[in-house]
Amino acid sequence: MKLSDRRLAQRFSVIIPLYIRTWNSQSPEQIVESVNLSECGAYYETDSPPREGAMMHIRLDMPKEVTGNPTVEWRCTGKVMRVSPVVLSAALGVSVRFDYYEVSKDPLPNLVS
Repeated sequence: MKLSDRRLAQRFSVIIPLYIRTWNSQSPEQIVESVNLSECGAYYETDSPPREGAMMHIRLDMPKEVTGNPTVEWRCTGKVMRVSPVVLSAALGVSVRFDYYEVSKDPLPNLVS
């Protein structure tokens, strides 16, 4: 079975800010941009990746394109499943599986005028 056949949720090529930090760390959040996103996880590229297996806190404004619902803030805890080189780049790709998340009850205001 191919890796893509094992995915539980459709991935969307959506670029949004992800606010990340290592689980139980007191360090400030880092801001990275997603490359793709699903209800089950995120993929982003960075020059300073966490180690595979690390637990992460991720905060993001989950877009309507992914859930079909109005954009709301998600606060996630997830596991780094893979860190791999990016073709033609010095960055490394990071795949995080969401193990737990809380969803804000209030939709975010529509910022498009």
